[in-house]
Amino acid sequence: MSGQKIIRSGAPGWPSFPPKPTLPGLLDGLKVSQWWLPEDLTQAQQPQLAFLAQWAATQVPWYEGTDWARPAARALAAAQAAATGGEPEAFWSAWRSLPLLTKPELRALGGKLNARSVPPGHAPLGTLRTSGSTGIAVEVRTTAATRQLWDALTVREHLWFRRDFTRRAGFIRFRKRDERETDGVVRPSWGPPVALLYRSGPSSAMHIGKPLEQLAAWLTSFDPTYLLAYPSIMGPLMDAVAAGGGRPRSLEEVRLISEPLDPELQARLATEWQVRSTDLYSANEVGYIAFRCREQGKLHVQSESLLVEVLDDAGNPCAPGETGRVVVTSLHNLATPLLRYEIGDYAEVGAPCSCGRGLPVLARVMGRVRNLIRTPDGRHYWPVALGRIRTVLPIIQTQFVQTALDAVELRVVLNRALSPAETADAVEKARQCLGYPFTITLVPVAEIPRGPTGKFEEFLSLVEPAQ
Repeated sequence: MSGQKIIRSGAPGWPSFPPKPTLPGLLDGLKVSQWWLPEDLTQAQQPQLAFLAQWAATQVPWYEGTDWARPAARALAAAQAAATGGEPEAFWSAWRSLPLLTKPELRALGGKLNARSVPPGHAPLGTLRTSGSTGIAVEVRTTAATRQLWDALTVREHLWFRRDFTRRAGFIRFRKRDERETDGVVRPSWGPPVALLYRSGPSSAMHIGKPLEQLAAWLTSFDPTYLLAYPSIMGPLMDAVAAGGGRPRSLEEVRLISEPLDPELQARLATEWQVRSTDLYSANEVGYIAFRCREQGKLHVQSESLLVEVLDDAGNPCAPGETGRVVVTSLHNLATPLLRYEIGDYAEVGAPCSCGRGLPVLARVMGRVRNLIRTPDGRHYWPVALGRIRTVLPIIQTQFVQTALDAVELRVVLNRALSPAETADAVEKARQCLGYPFTITLVPVAEIPRGPTGKFEEFLSLVEPAQ
């Protein structure tokens, strides 16, 4: 293996961290491993994946009870030894023979996927419950190791963008009910993990469900340098701030999370507010999946934390430029090992980035199957730039719901009734956005609710995929 390597301690984990890892120690390791060659990164994942398979086969009730688990673990161990001896493809061939774990299976299996114990230093355990946009709960245990690595990657993303921690940071996101009591309160620091390592400026947070006017007033008065928010709130928020006569004076960057990034929103932020925007790709069950480098804006997989496979319909790895299903394995979660977990997203594989980091690249993250447009002529694709429909001025918010192969319901929140000409304009723009002459039914509504965790789906398909 070429390049500088992190010295392994013999404890489970990669980059190798001691039984009680320190945040500075993890960051030091991540600063080195990001520059490894791609082949070194994938080779370094192999022993941890082999360890995970063995751990699951002996510690996790569901894996322990399956016919394939123990033979698979033995095969992976043998393949890993062969790979170390100069046959790298032997390991990945064995790995790709393991079945996928789907989200419905994760929901159904529940506690059967939890290990009976974890190694010393991985306790205490925590629990993550996520219902996403469907309202169907998924529960995964976390460990001290996974939480510490999450913190280290959070700081890594800040460092990649060279953010000034002494400036003000604002957050608009889903907040638990007890957290909402402190909405708008100015705190003296950014909080952990940044405040554990650096002196930082003040921060303030607001729940995504607050009235738009209240969010706009808070943004204007708190005036952060950095703002974290969902893409779906930013367009309406920009309109509300503009109605008040301006833009946040100090804002330099908007960090967008949880929803697909709209290129038109990115362009609008750059043009109207002259601010940079970037997005993060994550899932509660596995943590950070990818985030962008500042140099080229490429979306880099966080390979020290997880293995990401993008697979075609036949289960083979996609090449750069190809789109497939995202399958994730968390490298360090020994409490709820998720081996080859199909999270339900589709992504396009990207070419290596010229920034010099060996971390794999995702060119685009398209979204879920339920966000896929299907047409009578057999095409299927993800919508882009749906926000242009809001150039019809009375429209405040929209949601496209495909109800049949040739029909879409356009739900609209209005500030007044549409005229016949505006209705015709909205229908035509909707067809342009969708790229097909659907039958469009406009349905005025008082509000379009967000999902249980504050996410908003601008396009939702009720059409079952063809078998």
